[in-house]
Amino acid sequence: MTCLAALIAVALSPSLMATDVSSPGDARVALARDLASILHQPALDTAIRDHLGNGKAPLAEILNEYAQTAVADGKQDVVDDMLDLDRQAVHLRGLEGRLGHIASVRVHGLGAHPQPRSLRGFWTAAVTSDGSTGKKQVVAFDPEGKRHSFAIDQAPDIPMLLVETDGTAAVQAGMAVLNEAARGASSSRRLTTFARADAGETKGELLTILKEIYLEKDHEPNIQGDAEVFAVVSGVDAAGKPVVVTQDMPWLDHDKRWYTPRQDLINWTQFGTNYVNVQFFEDDGNVNFQKLASALTEAVGDTALVVSPAAPPALIVAGISRIGQKILGAMESSWFENSTDYIDSFYVLERGHDYGSKNAPLIGARGEVKMVLAPYEVRQR
Repeated sequence: MTCLAALIAVALSPSLMATDVSSPGDARVALARDLASILHQPALDTAIRDHLGNGKAPLAEILNEYAQTAVADGKQDVVDDMLDLDRQAVHLRGLEGRLGHIASVRVHGLGAHPQPRSLRGFWTAAVTSDGSTGKKQVVAFDPEGKRHSFAIDQAPDIPMLLVETDGTAAVQAGMAVLNEAARGASSSRRLTTFARADAGETKGELLTILKEIYLEKDHEPNIQGDAEVFAVVSGVDAAGKPVVVTQDMPWLDHDKRWYTPRQDLINWTQFGTNYVNVQFFEDDGNVNFQKLASALTEAVGDTALVVSPAAPPALIVAGISRIGQKILGAMESSWFENSTDYIDSFYVLERGHDYGSKNAPLIGARGEVKMVLAPYEVRQR
């Protein structure tokens, strides 16, 4: 019985049990903790540096390479736990079936040339929320595995491996989830070309191009690296039902800088009136896109928001503005850690109009985004 009890105790020891987590932030912290426990292994050190490239790398690729020697090092259980945590993080972001893995590691604290010759002495860390205050914090593990917590702007500038979400992959997959949910929200919704009665028949697709854009503040702490910005365009379709279309902007990664993307921000064939809203958000690495899709669908699906394209313009404008407010409410109150992940809103942009110039740009309601828009018609062949 004594031997059996000992065997059960070993089998259930924390180092051999899969870790269950309840949030993406918890998953990142658990991954940083596990990584700290095996970072001294020479084969893992080599695998990480082999994959770092531009200073960051997918964690699963590193672990799969290290798995070849993990058994000999006696660390296979840790590798298995980390791969399971990575899969849990995908699930907690609502991206199952879209991504196999989502965690990545990035070098922090080495300045402009993040190519270490060795990881000896490195800490590991992750950004998460303080359970008592809800504010973002950095949870770090020193080479001995001791846990430290710092305010997001007070983390020590020492060599660290940051465990984070592959934000670009997550947002791209998340945009697909949101757009599919929006298309499926109403079986009567169709993509149609809308032309004003005095404009004649449209011969092609009319777009509104984002010529230039500037962020006053991207709401991404420096330790978290590049921002992951996306836009939500909202209006109504030809039947007067709300339409929500999301746009990924992987190139818009820093504030205090003018960008000239010439991206098609609005495709007017997706809307049934001459007016839409455009709102900008920054993904904080924690949003569950499946739940967010449900929240947005519910928010804009309110029958009180239905606006007939034949209604007087003032009524259409009021209804579309209300859709934008509903979207903002769903974003802020439910699926983002705090309101700082909301960047700015532009309400009731009109089809066919030029907006702003670099010297006198269009400024958002919050004053955080400046942009220049121009109409563009894609002629049919």
